[in-house]
Amino acid sequence: MDSDSERRLRELRLNLAEVCLEGKVERIAALTRNPSGDAIITMINSGVRHLTMNKADQAVAERCHRILSVEHDIARKVAAYLALSLFTFPHTMDRAFDIVDVPTPLIATVVKTLLSVPVFFTKEGARKRALAHVEATVQELHKAASVIDEDDFRKEVLAGFMDGYVVSAVYGEDVSLRNLAQKRAELIRMYLDIHGLARDVRPPPRASGDTLVRLGVLCPGALSETAALRGHLLGLDTSIFQVIAFVPDEAATSVGANFQDLADDFVALPTNDLAKAAEIIAGENLDVLMAGANLTNTCRFPWTLLMAQRLARLQVVMHSCCLTTGFPTVDLFLNGILNEPDDMTEDYTEEVALFPGSSNHYAFPGPTVQPETVTREQIGVPDAALLLLSGANYFKIGPDLINAWARILEAVPHAHLLMYPFNPNWTTHYPYREGFLRFVQERFAARGVGVERLHVLEAQPSRAPILGVLKLADLYLDSFPYSGAVSLMDPISMACPPVVREGHTARCRQSAALLREIGLDVLVAKSTDDYVTLATRLLLDPTLRREMSEAVRDVARTYEFGPNGAAGGLGADVGDILLAALRKKLKA
Repeated sequence: MDSDSERRLRELRLNLAEVCLEGKVERIAALTRNPSGDAIITMINSGVRHLTMNKADQAVAERCHRILSVEHDIARKVAAYLALSLFTFPHTMDRAFDIVDVPTPLIATVVKTLLSVPVFFTKEGARKRALAHVEATVQELHKAASVIDEDDFRKEVLAGFMDGYVVSAVYGEDVSLRNLAQKRAELIRMYLDIHGLARDVRPPPRASGDTLVRLGVLCPGALSETAALRGHLLGLDTSIFQVIAFVPDEAATSVGANFQDLADDFVALPTNDLAKAAEIIAGENLDVLMAGANLTNTCRFPWTLLMAQRLARLQVVMHSCCLTTGFPTVDLFLNGILNEPDDMTEDYTEEVALFPGSSNHYAFPGPTVQPETVTREQIGVPDAALLLLSGANYFKIGPDLINAWARILEAVPHAHLLMYPFNPNWTTHYPYREGFLRFVQERFAARGVGVERLHVLEAQPSRAPILGVLKLADLYLDSFPYSGAVSLMDPISMACPPVVREGHTARCRQSAALLREIGLDVLVAKSTDDYVTLATRLLLDPTLRREMSEAVRDVARTYEFGPNGAAGGLGADVGDILLAALRKKLKA
């Protein structure tokens, strides 16, 4: 953001705050219900809260705090809270009012504001506090929507929740999120019911002697999720399973092309008509409905809303869901035994079905991707430097991870780090990128690591440039606590040793599960200190680093890792699990 753009953004923020501080509910409501969008939430989502407050900002913030502290009029408190939310984050604010007391025209915006946590964090422990705030807020919203028997109130609460709930920035914490997921699921179901969108069905009894299993699959569009779902379907017994691929109507051709070799039939779903889409699925008389996308991050994703309904005899998700769905309509969660801790049942509302090894088998569609030729000169890295790479996503990078990377670079003065954190598989919009990169640079500078040793690769149109850079790299640094998954396929296929840290919950064990399955346990660290020590040792010992690179290359050959993933899908194991679970479901 250039200085002129920042100046205009600051002015708009001050003007919007002044409108709020007038305390006129009707005028604020008009701004939030504008046909072009909610002005307050648009301002919040611009990344403006990451800007350092100047004197004018501080003066407005102090007025807001004063109103919240001494004012008795709830409407004025709510207005001051909305104004203050333009300058700071909800987990750092004292609200001083309850949701049930908010004027109805402002409820949806207040709810969205309460859920608008930062997209990245710069202080130790801040992400944990933000997660605790989200959990408490969802608990309060759930109670309010359940107890207050007023249609308008409930609709506004649910509208704000459905639009405002996004947890990609906070669910990287290595803790159980079962309670949060369950409350979210119940709120989503309330939304469906109050708007008459649910189309639950009780499938008719299966015909006697019918041995063919009709497996419906909600196909994802994201490349990483597509590769994961394909990895789960490859090897499925086609004499037993008939695969019906459901694809979004607006992208039916492109999404369908990714599953042409695995599906027997394709059905386009009208994603803008949820009730119709549910009726189409129910009409297919499915034995099993499986979702191959992440259903747990937001609320309005059509596949999430469809899986919140009973549309098949057995409904199943897989590790593309970063945590439990919380839906009673989802019966089974598929995962590898290496991906789960011993106390995994505490994390799920679904029954967890485990197959041998890890669930991290990926098969990219289409022709094999060839690494693009990339030189060190092109990326600004000296020939004599050691090159570290990380594809950890922007949302996964926090102070603990940056500090670990800074310690590694401090210990190895001739090492450089290249990041490619803006993966379009997660989102096409990464707010306040400059502030994020400035934060990384500041943390590195605190360890004496110069800005010239940090390089950033922008989002690429394909994986070819990534593979090309990995051919130059000496070491790959995985993310933690939220570990990488499909992102590890690239360094392994290019014989670049990855260093990973194993966590406790499944989403924090993915990389470790994959490496353990293929016999590279030596690259798995149990703690942050071990992670730093292992990476530093590999960088300082060229003989050991060469041996690890050769070991990774051998593993890639043995397990047939390549740019299009590992050969040999999980279909046989997945099929056995689905058959057993279906028999159990039919007997219940």
